[in-house]
Amino acid sequence: MSTKKQLLAQYDLHDVLFTNVIKDISDAESNQVIADPLNCVKWIAGHLLWANSNLANISGVQVEVKWRGHFHTKQGGSAEDFNAPPSPLPTLDEIRDKWNHDTVITRKGLENLPEEALNKVIDRKHPIQPFDNTLAGLWAFINDHQAYHIGQIGIIRRALGKEAMSYFRS
Repeated sequence: MSTKKQLLAQYDLHDVLFTNVIKDISDAESNQVIADPLNCVKWIAGHLLWANSNLANISGVQVEVKWRGHFHTKQGGSAEDFNAPPSPLPTLDEIRDKWNHDTVITRKGLENLPEEALNKVIDRKHPIQPFDNTLAGLWAFINDHQAYHIGQIGIIRRALGKEAMSYFRS
């Protein structure tokens, strides 16, 4: 299986897991911080949506996240993130709906990337080694990032008294 097919398989898995991990969590529950200094489900879900927009960018498609100012980090934020106009905080349902919309567009862009484009050295550094500074390395890092945060929501989900996340599409 090619590098791109492996990365796409991970992307598809994260799409299923994101949907499943936030399933049956109310907006009120998504705002709960179960222990300081943990983030709440809503922030983590929004952060995953923000990171997904970075995958859209590297795939050559554009998606707009109107709440980007809420969900970036100091390390990963861009000038666009830091200068985003103020916006109301979305509901968890709005984040989920935007995720469902954007993942279709993003996946198509990723699928259409030529295999040789994955070896292109990029200017943007990412924080984790041994991923190299190629487009494939950045994509692999973002996939790892998504898995990490989906796992965080999974732990919070259980702390909220919810059933464990399913690995299967509902």
